[in-house]
Amino acid sequence: MSKVSILCAVFNAEPFLPECLQSLRNQTLRDIQIICIDDASTDGSLGILQEEAKEDPRIVVLHNEVNEGQASARNRGINVADGAFITMVDADDWLAPDALEQAWNVAEEHPQTDAVLFDLVKVWPDREEHYPTLPREVISGTEGLRLSLDWQIHGLYIVRADIQRRWPYDDSARLYSDDNTTRLHYLSCREIRACKGIYYYRQHADSCTGRVSALYFESLRAQQHMHQLLGELHVASDIVNEYEEYRWLQLIDNCYFLYLHQRQFSKEERAEARRKIASARKSINISALPSTLTRKFGYRPCSSFGLFMLQEWIYFTLRKLTGKL
Repeated sequence: MSKVSILCAVFNAEPFLPECLQSLRNQTLRDIQIICIDDASTDGSLGILQEEAKEDPRIVVLHNEVNEGQASARNRGINVADGAFITMVDADDWLAPDALEQAWNVAEEHPQTDAVLFDLVKVWPDREEHYPTLPREVISGTEGLRLSLDWQIHGLYIVRADIQRRWPYDDSARLYSDDNTTRLHYLSCREIRACKGIYYYRQHADSCTGRVSALYFESLRAQQHMHQLLGELHVASDIVNEYEEYRWLQLIDNCYFLYLHQRQFSKEERAEARRKIASARKSINISALPSTLTRKFGYRPCSSFGLFMLQEWIYFTLRKLTGKL
């Protein structure tokens, strides 16, 4: 049994994959398992994985014949994970050499701690930025859930394997539904702490969430599923209402994304985006939203979806004309 199993879903990551794998192989915590799931890559990613596995027996390579998406790929990896804790590292990211050892030491020192957050550093070609960490040394699972609803804390951590298996990666949407998994993991924790081990989170235009794509609107579907899960788990109403406000703001953000990039989408993609926006709008409990928000032009629910979208287009056009967009 390893101390930590790392899940690395890989899809056409050839430019970044060697750096990622080397950072995992060079961890000062040696008793680890590196599970790489090639999700039907069409570049040289699978070959890189196979060569690295020949050099390091800790690397397990799985291969999907058909692209299934990150969540499904990681879930396949969970099935072979033997670590006491499980974590994920994206194929275009990397860890500092002592990242896993730092996280493991915190978990070992505090047996009630079920998740340990890394020190997340977002990396652009020209700068780096530390993501906010926990507000205190230790927080409860419920507080972790609340803080993760609008990403006051991030979602990169090691978590006890039993929690990871109880809540595998949510695959209800092609992208973004793994956000839901983070929140469910936190809710299941007795204690959550952070460590000083650094996770380097690469920011680039070619990432799944960085490029202009109709998949952007999958976030609305993922958020609807999270809303459903909060209800099924009987989460406190004040937390659910906070999430409804977050979903409303994200709905406006998706309208903005469609407005900004509409000419880059096909007619069918625009129609599908509008359907997803309409579905999300209908699912949000408007009465849970603060009136200070819903009275603002651009944020009003409106009596019909047509009026709502007209409002959004006027709102963004006015902001563009005034230089505030």
